[in-house]
Amino acid sequence: MFERVSFNYNDAKVLVTGGSNGIGLACAQAYRKAGANVIITGRKASANDYETDLDGMDYRQVNIQDRSALASLADSLDTLDILINNAGGTQADEWSDTGFDQSIDINLASVFHLSNACKDKLAASQFEGGASVVGIASMTSYFGLELAPAYGAAKAGLVQMMKTFAMSWGQHGIRANAVAAGLTRSNLTAYVIDHMDEMMEATFARQGIKRAGQPEDIAAAVLFLTSPAASWITGQTLPVDGGYTIGM
Repeated sequence: MFERVSFNYNDAKVLVTGGSNGIGLACAQAYRKAGANVIITGRKASANDYETDLDGMDYRQVNIQDRSALASLADSLDTLDILINNAGGTQADEWSDTGFDQSIDINLASVFHLSNACKDKLAASQFEGGASVVGIASMTSYFGLELAPAYGAAKAGLVQMMKTFAMSWGQHGIRANAVAAGLTRSNLTAYVIDHMDEMMEATFARQGIKRAGQPEDIAAAVLFLTSPAASWITGQTLPVDGGYTIGM
């Protein structure tokens, strides 16, 4: 990930939802490089259907809107130390009833149902510093975005949900935190970053660091928050945004 920073996750069991591309893939690859046993979920039938590097990962096809599928995924795990709730995304028309409900289901409800289903496995973890649940939040956790009323509400709800998990599950040795990603390169954002100069200029005007984020920037924060170095950090949301949240 970064030459001067390394993590040791030898023998840790890590589940990353939406781990086939973007931030999820960067997290999964970083955990794999650090020695973890990594399980990822995606929508396609098999890992061979992706062009990305999924070697050495246990791929599961899962529809995160299917609550029974989430329960089955949790039941299939023998152990679990770390859960990264990354899967999600904006929907085509979030101002419609269907689009709004679907976005809330994908970006918020699925996080609750999978995390809750994994609770007992996480509570049994012997990982140093405690087991962890992490939610990938967004700048829409803090700021309104007209095109995404449901996505923003879900990501704001995700921040609150991590606080509730932290308070409720700390007694079981489970920590819960979120990482609020700024404008980070992915399949969904690449066009904006590469072609919408006016929007990027407005974004950079708020940021202290004048560049778009890379998935590895978010992955580095995630690995820190689940490491023993963060064993007294829970219920927090860490913005990784180049300073966007402090700009005017």
